[in-house]
Amino acid sequence: MTPAGLKGIRTDLKVIAMTRSPFWLLPFLLLVLNSLAAAAEPMLLTASAQGKTMDQAVAALNRAIVNNNYTFVRQQAIDSRLVPYAQEVRSVRLVYFCNFAKMDRALRLDPRASQMLPCRVTLVETPTGVDLIAVNPAWASQNLPGLHEPCRELKQDYLAILEEATL
Repeated sequence: MTPAGLKGIRTDLKVIAMTRSPFWLLPFLLLVLNSLAAAAEPMLLTASAQGKTMDQAVAALNRAIVNNNYTFVRQQAIDSRLVPYAQEVRSVRLVYFCNFAKMDRALRLDPRASQMLPCRVTLVETPTGVDLIAVNPAWASQNLPGLHEPCRELKQDYLAILEEATL
């Protein structure tokens, strides 16, 4: 028998052994369950401030940031420093904020937390008001086990800030 024929027999024996023992399914099932659990987190957190102008929404967001024990860092147009100031898009703004104690704790847990800092919300003016959009930190940290629980707490802070800003 040729080596190619032996290879086919070995493959057949592996398949037979795998079908008799259910343990080969365990890693596959764990992978599927992990992906289903991870899919539970949405990528974006959104809220809508109906009937508000961009200036009103930014002011409400700044109040909500302070009321939830965070510090306003800065705001800018989406294309800031990419075009001359007079040509910046005024209908899309980025607002950055931070709770420095939480930031310090997250960075001590895992330096990769710096990829998600500072917190930011994007405001997009629409015909009916302003939409507030943020990346869900719990979604972003799904593959960072040491940061996932603090990021789930941070998600709750984001939701509280977004809710208060859109009242």
